[in-house]
Formats: sequence, structure tokens, C-alpha cells
Amino acid sequence: MAPTIPEEIITLDPEGIDFDDKEAVKSLILKLLNIIESQAQLIHELQNENQSLKDEINRLKGEKGKPKFSSKTSEKEADVPNPKGEGKKNWRKSAKKSRVKIDRTEYRRVDRKILPPDSEHKGYRSVVVQNIKFTTDNVEYKLERFYSPSENKLYEAELPEDIHGEFEDDLKAFVVYLYYACRVTENKIKKILEEAGIIISAGEISNILTQEKKEELTKEREEILKVGLESSIYFHTDDTGLKHEGKNHHVHVICNQMFSAFFITPKKDRDTIRSFLGLKKDEKTDKIMISDDARQYPGIAVYHALCWIHQIRLYKKLNPLIDYHRIQLQEFLTRVWAFYDLLDRFRENPGDEEKEKLENEFDELFSTETGYEELDKRIALTKEKKEELLLVLRFPEIPLHNNPAELALREPVVKRKISNGTRSEDGKTAWEKMMSILDTCKKQGVGFFDYIRDIFSGKRAMTRLAHLISRNASQKPTFY
Repeated sequence: MAPTIPEEIITLDPEGIDFDDKEAVKSLILKLLNIIESQAQLIHELQNENQSLKDEINRLKGEKGKPKFSSKTSEKEADVPNPKGEGKKNWRKSAKKSRVKIDRTEYRRVDRKILPPDSEHKGYRSVVVQNIKFTTDNVEYKLERFYSPSENKLYEAELPEDIHGEFEDDLKAFVVYLYYACRVTENKIKKILEEAGIIISAGEISNILTQEKKEELTKEREEILKVGLESSIYFHTDDTGLKHEGKNHHVHVICNQMFSAFFITPKKDRDTIRSFLGLKKDEKTDKIMISDDARQYPGIAVYHALCWIHQIRLYKKLNPLIDYHRIQLQEFLTRVWAFYDLLDRFRENPGDEEKEKLENEFDELFSTETGYEELDKRIALTKEKKEELLLVLRFPEIPLHNNPAELALREPVVKRKISNGTRSEDGKTAWEKMMSILDTCKKQGVGFFDYIRDIFSGKRAMTRLAHLISRNASQKPTFY
């Protein structure tokens, strides 16, 4: 839609301009700059739309559209705040030797024949050489058998208790690890295993990924979500698109720094999100919800905090053409980031006096009028979100951003690019469960392969993720 040009500009008579009236001339120039800016944005949008239509026509003709080139660093990655100012310049490489698992030690000795008589033993110098052996461990069990003619009965030796079928638990866990943690496709997993000496069908790989320990894995995700929500006063949420059985669906995440739980649904409305939280229709959770400003989120929680990074990202989308507007935008963003830093410091040392001061600074900052119309509109819209953006002043323990949810969604986004989504209900539920366990394992410092192997074996020797969440949440919260 074309921008409206003020009547005074349309009927403007250059001969009637009083150039001695500096304020009037400045006002006129500002109006003209805004019109130019609006027209430039409209032209850009029309050019994109025109290119899109050309591409669609080319595709209908069996040809290819114009290729799209994305930057190496996405916008979402570029504007993630740096926790506590810890940048790359403060990074120190940790000692590798202390992290290497030593499987065996071999002593190499000096040839005594070359030593002079006065030589003294000075101990050993340690040199660590890393290697891995990828080999099969296929076992053929010969089960002894006896037959009793009098009883007409066959007696046979039993398999070891830890054998649960044709494929051992380590192999099954390795298949799951390759698929979910390493993003290897099913056909590539089959190729890897066959080249190593494992004869396995594509159907068996699919069964391992979707059918193995279904009940146990379902319970794992349920406990992760339940304890994760109980162990904190807040949670993050976000969603992204995903194909399921060829139809558009959405993958949602409910998480914080301790856990993640994923859900794939055809809708993303309020009632859908309420169902994840165990809420009834129109019911609100007493947990603080942190999200972006999407329209489905208000009304789900009693307290709803908005992500500052999403708000700042909206300013970056303005992309002005006029240098004067570009400078105004940059200067205002500098002020916003400075205010963000003040809020972050408040979280670590909250106080009533500082709280009141920050509320006043917010009002002053987002009452700014620059004369750049699009920027002023955006500033006014941000001011309307004051309660949600400043909820941190009431609850200093909550983060200022929704980055944990965005980071959690990167895994299903990559999986989506590889496989274009899920193809069956079993596959969908397997994705939900495994992505929940995978991301929670990362957050709790637990090896995903070891944890899945523990579940598949039935031993359950490892501490459950739900217990780790509860135990670690009882410690002092980490500000980030």
C-alpha cells in the first residue's frame, strides 16, 4: 500500500517557502525525508514481490528461480547478548590432557646400552596419543540343548539376561546417537553399520528410532517437563515451522537453562500451548512465561515477560535508506543497549531505588521523538509493552531474553533441513522425546549416548535427568 503524502506537500509552492523560518524549513525537510524513506521501502518491497512472482513463473515453466544467498552469521546469532561481558578475548583454552580418557598406559624405556655411567633416572615424560577402534563385537551363542523322550520336552541353555534381541543395546544406542546427536540420515546409518560388518535392514533402523523403549522414553520426557516447570518460577517458549506427513505443523519448545521439552502440533494457538502446560481452556499458569511478542502468547500466564532481543531486532528491521535516519536509528539503538545493560546489572543487585530509577529511564527513553516516522512508531509500540519488558524489576531472577528457547529450536531446524520433517505419528513422537532428552542432557552435562544406552539396557544405573534438574535447581540460580 502506497504511503500517504500530506496535502501540504502535494500543494507545496516552492516560491512561497520562507527560508528565513529555520524551524519551518527543517519541518518541511523532515517530512520530505520521511516520504522518500517510505517510497524507498515501498519500492524495495515491490521489487522483492516482483522477483518472487518471476521465480514462481519460472518454476511453473520447469525452470529455477533466483538463488538466495544467506549471510554466514544469522541476525539471531549476531544480536545475542554476551553474558556478563565474557568475550572471545577473555577465552582461555583448557588443558587437553586433563580431559583425555586414558584407556591404557605403556612405558617406553631408554636403551640402557646408550646411557653413560653417571646417568640418573628422572622419572617419565607423559605423551598422550589418542585413537579410536571402530569394530564389531558380534557374538554367536551356542545354546546347549537336551531332549527328554520320557517328557517329550526340549531343554535349552538361556541367553544372557542383558540380551534383548538380535541387536545389542550398545548398537541400538549408537543408531539413536548417530541420528539425533550427529544428524545422520537413516540410509547413511545403514551404510556406516554395513561397512563395519553389521547386517541390518532399513526397517530395523526405523524401528530402533521409533519403537524401542517407547513407554520409558515417553515417561522420561513427561518427568523432564514436570520437574523442569516445578523447579523454576519461569520458563521460555518459542516455535518454528515443521512438516509432518507433508502438512505444515509447528515444533514448540518449553524450556529454561535446566531442561527442554519439545512438542509437534498442527496448531500454535493458546489452547495448544496450554495443553503442554497441563492447563484447561482459559486457565493461566502461575509460572512466569518468557517469549517473543507473538500474538498466541498473551493470556497463558499470569506474568508474561517479553524478550528484549526480539524488541531490539524489530528496530534492526527498519533498515533506513536516508543517512540521517540511519544515524538516528543507530544512536537510539546505542541508548537501548545501554539501558539493557542497566537492567542486567539490576538483576544481580536489585533495589527499590534503582527499580524506580529504571522505570523513569524507560519512560524517558521510549518517549523519544526523532522525526524519523518509522522509528518513532516503533518506539511508541515498545513503550506500550512496558509492563512485560520491565517484569524483571519485579522478578530479578528472570532473564531479559528468550535465547534458551531460540537455541533449543536450532536442533529441530537443522533436522528439518535434512529430512524435511516427520513422516509418521511414531516418528513425530520419537522426535519429541529424543530432542527433549538430547537438549536436557546437554544442559545437565550428561552424555546422550550413555544415557540412551542406560535406558535401552533397562539397568537405569545413571541418575535420571529429572532428578538432576531438581537437584541442580536447588542451587543458586545462574544469571545469564
